Amino acid sequence: MEQWRPAPPEEGEKSQTLGLSLTNRARQLMSHLVKTGTWFGWGRMITACVCIPVVGFGAFFLLRTPATPVEASLSYASTIPVDAVLSGGTVSVVSTTVPFIAVHVAGNVLKPGVYDMPSDSRVVDAVRLAGGATAIADLNTINLANRLNDGQQVYVPAVGEKVSGSSLGGDGTGNAIAPVEYPININSADAALLDELPGVGPATAQAIVTYRDQHGPFASVNGLEDVPGIGPAKVAALQGLATT
Repeated sequence: MEQWRPAPPEEGEKSQTLGLSLTNRARQLMSHLVKTGTWFGWGRMITACVCIPVVGFGAFFLLRTPATPVEASLSYASTIPVDAVLSGGTVSVVSTTVPFIAVHVAGNVLKPGVYDMPSDSRVVDAVRLAGGATAIADLNTINLANRLNDGQQVYVPAVGEKVSGSSLGGDGTGNAIAPVEYPININSADAALLDELPGVGPATAQAIVTYRDQHGPFASVNGLEDVPGIGPAKVAALQGLATT
């Protein structure tokens, strides 16, 4: 005897069943969203939906690679100046480059060594290129305004150091002048020689000569404290370098 079996659903019934399933799922999803929004708070959700795109845009704007500046795409002229000369209908280029010289910077500088410098450089440029003077350097004993020459040595002495023949104290042609012999007699030296004392400039040297002419010779180096502009600290620094 044949057993009874339910008949398979027709095509229309299949479509209706599928539609009901999708509808139920949509209702469940909406119900879940409503419950989530109620639990989390609709205001917070709206705020989050608004803030997340704003924060993302701001992060993109701040972290994005900047556009290449217009200056980077421009072609620059050569740093070597040239003059164009018109001759016989043709243009010839004459180079006017500034030649360089080699200068040896030694003594009390932070980075002694040999440096290539423009030919119109001066002693002060060489000292700066060598890192500047040290704390014990005495720049008053050298002529910072002298022009430099190729192969010249620039020597920066220390305070109280006897300066031997050096191109730094020369006339700017590489020739050295006679070294200064210490101690210097403050009763017989002129203003130019007194200017060689550490910490004594032209004005102070002239003040020493003027005071000496008005009050007579100094009995000791400590007598320099009576000269306007000279204090105990400066007199202490001259001990051993000046005499009477």
